[in-house]
Amino acid sequence: MRFLLAAFLLIAPAIAQSRFERLNRDLKQAANELRISNLRAAVVESGEVVWQSGALKAPALEEPVIAERVLQMVQRGRISLDDTAPIPPGATIREVLENRADGTPGEEVLENRSFFDALKPIVGNAPLPNVLEFAKREQGTLGWLTQDYQGARVIWSYSQQEKASLLVVRILRDNLTLVASANSSSMVQAARLADGNIARSTIAMAFFKDLATLPESKRDELIDHALIALYFGQRDRSETLARQALDKFPELESTPDVTLLYLFAELRLPATEASATAVIRDHPSLPTAWFYYGQYLEASKRYREAAACFEKITMHQPPWHHWTVSAARQELTHLK
Repeated sequence: MRFLLAAFLLIAPAIAQSRFERLNRDLKQAANELRISNLRAAVVESGEVVWQSGALKAPALEEPVIAERVLQMVQRGRISLDDTAPIPPGATIREVLENRADGTPGEEVLENRSFFDALKPIVGNAPLPNVLEFAKREQGTLGWLTQDYQGARVIWSYSQQEKASLLVVRILRDNLTLVASANSSSMVQAARLADGNIARSTIAMAFFKDLATLPESKRDELIDHALIALYFGQRDRSETLARQALDKFPELESTPDVTLLYLFAELRLPATEASATAVIRDHPSLPTAWFYYGQYLEASKRYREAAACFEKITMHQPPWHHWTVSAARQELTHLK
């Protein structure tokens, strides 16, 4: 028994080290494809930094921090989560913090920066903590995006500027957190994280595979690389990868994933029709779905159908607070 314990104590650090070596390798590979020259990352486990590459000096993400401060005020009895939010009209503070102020969870994705800004007069404008210090603390799910991936509950958030981006991903069951910062917006934009699917991030996927030991997904890998190629203007490569994914995984056509719809629509693939049907069936109140499909129809010279998609966005009641509203109005002026 003592021999087995001693052997385990010798082997365990080596296993952990190899996992971090794999993560470091895969993150570098992802950074190279995303053209990020200065990717910095850290892993936090149970409140302790267990691996780090580079110094993360970025401030924490505002949405989770604002949510945490709101909860502190709730605990003091000053406000209630069911109080009316400053904006949008008719929403509660809880709905804003759950990222569903304009719809059901997962449908308003997630153009609500102004909603969180409106909470600042309530909770104050204290300086944001360092992102790594913030990541060490226990937090709930309010203020974060939430989804299930490969049987694991994931919460995550991101921020981006013109030449900088930040991503924080937590796997609740393992109490593991990845923090990554980059001197480029490609970490966020290439994966189209505004569409609300963390599985489209090759940075997050490396974390899932190497540390959380979630099953690898060749399907997601092909789609993610197709998105990156499209982001950098490599349309032929993107189409090749997307068609490979559809050939190997025909169920993709009927997967209700709005980022897939965007990819197929941008590449003008026939799979766009089935993808739009699946997404809109499962998420009829998702403005990006109507917009991406409308763009595809417009490019296909099906102008009446395209106008109907854009009007679905502009005429929705209650009004959506989303970037697609102004974009749809602009498209309608072209069609008319």
